[in-house]
Amino acid sequence: MLEPAAYLEPRRSPRVALRIPIALRWEGHRFSGSTLVVNCHGALMYAQQNLLVGEIFELENVRTRVFCHCRVVWQRGLDQTGFFKLGVEMLEARPAMWGPDYSMALASARPQDSAG
Repeated sequence: MLEPAAYLEPRRSPRVALRIPIALRWEGHRFSGSTLVVNCHGALMYAQQNLLVGEIFELENVRTRVFCHCRVVWQRGLDQTGFFKLGVEMLEARPAMWGPDYSMALASARPQDSAG
């Protein structure tokens, strides 16, 4: 889980550690993966196939069946897990991309105000 200080970063939206099964479609191929960290504008993910920085692909949240187009902005290559680690940004706004998982994780990760 991310430390509370991670939510104070100057980002367009807060990031949360969240494992969501995903599918990527690129150049006629479909392959699977999983998110590691998500926000409203992108994600850090594991993918079965490596994509180069700048590549554009279609991303699907397998749970919600919501799609969006993304661009690879960072890639680490093959990880010890056997997957490729990619950082991606969404090319269009998709508030429902991560479904209720994102809003619930965000609500539980934020420090609660104490009364008194």
